Amino acid sequence: MVPESHNQNCLHCGGPLPAVAEEGFCCAGCRVVHDLLREERLERYYTLRGEKGEAVTAAAAGRDRKWLEPLEAELARAEGLHRVDLDVQGLSCAACVWLIEQLFRRENGGAGIVVNPALGRIRLAISSAFPLRQFVSRVESCGYLLGPKLKSEESPSNGLLLRMGIAVALAMNGMILAISVYAGLSEGPLHRLFLALSFGLATASVLIGGSYFGKTALAGLRRGVLHLDLPIALGILLAYASSTWGWLAHGLTTYFDTLTVFVALMLIGRFLQMHLIERNQKRLLQSDGAEGLYTRRLEGDTVVLRRAVEIRNGDTLVLAPGDVVPVPAVMLGQDDASFSLDWVNGESTPRVFPPGAIVPAGAFLSGARALTLRADTDFAAGSLVDLLRAAPGGGKDERGAAFWRTFARVYVAAVLVIAALALGIGYFATHDARAALERVTAVLIVTCPCAFGIATPLAYELVGARLRRAGLFVRSGSFLDRAALVRTVVFDKTGTLTTGKLRIEDTAPAAGLSLEEKRILKNLAARSTHPKSAALAQALGTDGFVAALDTREVTGRGVEAEYNGHLYRLGASAWIDPAAQEGDADVAFGVNGRILAAFHTVEGLRPDAAAEIRALRAMGYDVGILSGDLDERALRVAAACGIAPAKTVGSKSAEAKAQWVREHDRGDLLFLGDGINDALVATEATVSGTPAIDRPFLAARTDFYFVTPGLAPVRIALASAQRLRRVLGMTLTVALAYNVVTVGLSCAGFMTPLLCAVLMPLSSLSTILAVLFLLGEKAEVAKPAACSLPPPEARLRTA
Repeated sequence: MVPESHNQNCLHCGGPLPAVAEEGFCCAGCRVVHDLLREERLERYYTLRGEKGEAVTAAAAGRDRKWLEPLEAELARAEGLHRVDLDVQGLSCAACVWLIEQLFRRENGGAGIVVNPALGRIRLAISSAFPLRQFVSRVESCGYLLGPKLKSEESPSNGLLLRMGIAVALAMNGMILAISVYAGLSEGPLHRLFLALSFGLATASVLIGGSYFGKTALAGLRRGVLHLDLPIALGILLAYASSTWGWLAHGLTTYFDTLTVFVALMLIGRFLQMHLIERNQKRLLQSDGAEGLYTRRLEGDTVVLRRAVEIRNGDTLVLAPGDVVPVPAVMLGQDDASFSLDWVNGESTPRVFPPGAIVPAGAFLSGARALTLRADTDFAAGSLVDLLRAAPGGGKDERGAAFWRTFARVYVAAVLVIAALALGIGYFATHDARAALERVTAVLIVTCPCAFGIATPLAYELVGARLRRAGLFVRSGSFLDRAALVRTVVFDKTGTLTTGKLRIEDTAPAAGLSLEEKRILKNLAARSTHPKSAALAQALGTDGFVAALDTREVTGRGVEAEYNGHLYRLGASAWIDPAAQEGDADVAFGVNGRILAAFHTVEGLRPDAAAEIRALRAMGYDVGILSGDLDERALRVAAACGIAPAKTVGSKSAEAKAQWVREHDRGDLLFLGDGINDALVATEATVSGTPAIDRPFLAARTDFYFVTPGLAPVRIALASAQRLRRVLGMTLTVALAYNVVTVGLSCAGFMTPLLCAVLMPLSSLSTILAVLFLLGEKAEVAKPAACSLPPPEARLRTA
């Protein structure tokens, strides 16, 4: 079943269509995958997936797959079946599993496949006849990304899940025993047995479940940090100690059942919180930074695949088209070559380097032929190593927990003071140590922090689920806390505000060409690797292939071919006709020194960039651009998006961008980028995100990533963080009111285990229901901004 378009939704992912959508798809990736599934008769994917999927943003074309070569070599040497484990990015539902399994079964030499969406792992049982590279290419053409096995199978939440299961079982048995006591069993051997069993269950619950919070609280104290788990751990310990003392020394009625329920609920809340982050992290390929970067080195007369960290000064490197330069390297040979610097400084158009020039680390070879370069330094001393090894997170989780640290400090101090007051009031009023201890025990039980132990994790999970539906995935635990503090949003340019690709503004000039001239033009565009030629090929199509056409690419100029005694050229106007005047057109087609047609390329904005930036400004955010591209290009994008020139910064290196953020971030700055040059900036900024999930180096170092063609998830995340903060403030207010009432009853001696067993669940239930109502499916967080293109005069013309 192929989905139908309803309410202007994308035919593939079901997402909203931007104003510039064509043929019912939100982006080119969705259209390609939709057509592929239809051609392969795999339409059942849509039935299994349901109405809503994810936009295809991962670009498989041109991906560096050197990591496959060692696996292919092992497979070629294998006898019989061989096991290959691959990490996969983008698994989200049963439909994804089914699709990959179907693609596997269509290849020869495959014996079995296991797709694990929880871990993001594919396990293959294949023979040497299995076309591994072809399988990887077909899977990636559907919008997924594959890589070597790097993800750890160990998950912190797995151990927590076991603790949670045991604690829930202990709590259920504890409540069964408590019911008999509440029903009137107050003396006799059976009563004593039930109390002893309740003590045993509570002891096991504290040791198994409570110890988890104790360990994290102690770890925080060793670092000089008051962790959020400190009041939870302290409440569990003191409540258990006072209940045990009251039962053993004075035969008091205990709160063991309430304590076991509390421990179970705290573990459930923590598991929800951890599982959300882990699930989003597992969806991405794991980045091992510098250790995962490969290159080819000439050793004698043999080209050998080596890790980039092994490159030394003076080594001869062999680069194929699309390969990255791992270290600053000197161009060898006698011809110019073009390199893409978008990873280095965000430049959207390639730069030409002559022989003998030093090509910077991080540049991609964009020409059509292989080159040799000489390493100008060791990899360890190069600039790329610092970017690839930028520490994920940068300690921002601790930076974002200031409120909770203050809250924990105040809460712990208040509980201790109130407990001391309850002891003094109880003894002064009754002159009975036993009665005073009973009041202290009641105070410690009723002040256990249920609100932020249960309702708070639920609130984070609800907001995280909303963001996942919007196409944004949270990777760090304190992202939403820090996002609520954001007042400044700074965008990188290329690949973030723009799509990173060029397009032809108007194909009308091609209408004046003859059929033969148009065929030659299409062939020249299709056989060139330059982004402007690629844009022209996409606009005109690549049909009418001429096998006899022998093309030659002139670096920095264009592409040419002789056909039927005529010299055809596609490239710069001055290269075709030296007398041509400089105009708006930046790519021309001509024959024998005469221009036949001239075209104008524009750098495409993301479909909703201008509208979303207007919406962010209307919400009170200060919006700017921080780019490594030229000032002129950055200002063009700013003008198209409605960003003031004073808020636009261009021509910045990676280190300069990081320094700019250090100088301007007052704990309220969000940065979005897509290049490896943005890794240092992402570490410095209070909040960071990326749309570049096809390059795991940056996505593994940011607080969130999004998978939509537009920028709407960023606005939704900021609005959701603001609303979450207000809801959490409300739940803490309710919890404070509850504690005031229950503490008063405890100090007055009116609190009983039965009353506590009723009030505590009611308090937790009320906050949970309030969170569900305020943050659930029907709660409106932020209205979507209308998608529209900037006016023609504001479109981004390229140089």
